[in-house]
Amino acid sequence: MSAPALLDALRFARSGGSLEGELRVDELPRLRDNLTSDDVAVQYHIAGGSEAGRPVLRLRIDARLWLTCQRCLEKFPERLELSNVLSVARDEAELERWESEDPLVDALVAEAPLDVASLVEDEIILSLPVSPRHEDGRCGAGFQA
Repeated sequence: MSAPALLDALRFARSGGSLEGELRVDELPRLRDNLTSDDVAVQYHIAGGSEAGRPVLRLRIDARLWLTCQRCLEKFPERLELSNVLSVARDEAELERWESEDPLVDALVAEAPLDVASLVEDEIILSLPVSPRHEDGRCGAGFQA
């Protein structure tokens, strides 16, 4: 199942909506440049709700990606299991107020419409290692950490 193109994040969060699906690599153009294969599976689940009096999106992502090892330049599979809670601010002023109260708040502004595939792609990109490498002892170049 593919993601709906657009979502009203604030309404979705306030209504307690739930959405899940799967994305293909061609639906993730910014991520595609970091991968070595089109054999990518990305499942996601988004649930709306409330936390600390704020509307939130609870996002879970399970992805299997093929990355290039920066030691030996061979591809290797990487499994990502991500979970994040994003507060949904009505506007920039509300977001600024939240950030002044908690500089580490993870939030977005409810600029309707929200592109679900872009949101999932952003979360994956933020979680990717800066320098992907095989696990210790598994690198084809024989490097040991």
